[in-house]
Amino acid sequence: MVKFAFFVLLLGSTALYSFDSALSMSTDTTRFDYAERSTNNTLLDTETNNFGEITGFSFSLDPRYNGFYANTSYAYGNTNYIGGTHTNSTYGSHTTTTQNSIFDTSYGYKFTQFIDENTYIPYHFGLGYRAWLREIKSTSTVSGYDELYEWQYATIGIGFHTRLSSNIDLGFETSYKMAFDAQMYDNWYGNTYHLQNVYGYTLSVPFEYKFNHSWSAFAIYNYEFWNISASNAINGYYEPDSETKNETLSVGFKYYF
Repeated sequence: MVKFAFFVLLLGSTALYSFDSALSMSTDTTRFDYAERSTNNTLLDTETNNFGEITGFSFSLDPRYNGFYANTSYAYGNTNYIGGTHTNSTYGSHTTTTQNSIFDTSYGYKFTQFIDENTYIPYHFGLGYRAWLREIKSTSTVSGYDELYEWQYATIGIGFHTRLSSNIDLGFETSYKMAFDAQMYDNWYGNTYHLQNVYGYTLSVPFEYKFNHSWSAFAIYNYEFWNISASNAINGYYEPDSETKNETLSVGFKYYF
């Protein structure tokens, strides 16, 4: 909660000092592709779903071209868990449903270089915080348990945008994220594991249609990858290597002021 309060305060202070900025809000849906593997690359468990089964929203405060930005998103919904149990770790021996809550917030600075009046390159750098609560549900024979993954991260990114007309803007953006203070807490053993070598990247394709100088509608396709290397061991237990490859579709409105 302290971290959350810090970012909310930062978002508010950024709004006070922003100039020529845009406030945007979108509804989002995410398709999960998560997998854990053993040290010999054997598949241990997966989390997958279809678009529409995890939904959420995003709020952003961005400069039109140069200045501070702040983004916050939250998503909630179910995935299909395929894995094993403590008595039988074979992949596919146990299936259930996982309830997911994903919170991500970031802030930083953006600046823009124009190539010509219709083509420009935005850059950004900043800091962020991500939390994923993974609630694996019980079945009639197997008890469920919760895992909370969370970390802070530094990010740097670049994009390319072109104005197809006076109303239409199409872009491509990519960013690299390096996590620090990455941890995973599980309520089965009550352990907090220190996650190693956590890094990721995003690839985004934003499309924007401007109604006028102040209002626009937009849609974004976002692909997000995270690598998590095996954690430290506690009493013989550890968090294995894993990868997250999520896709998110967002549709919303933007107000320039």
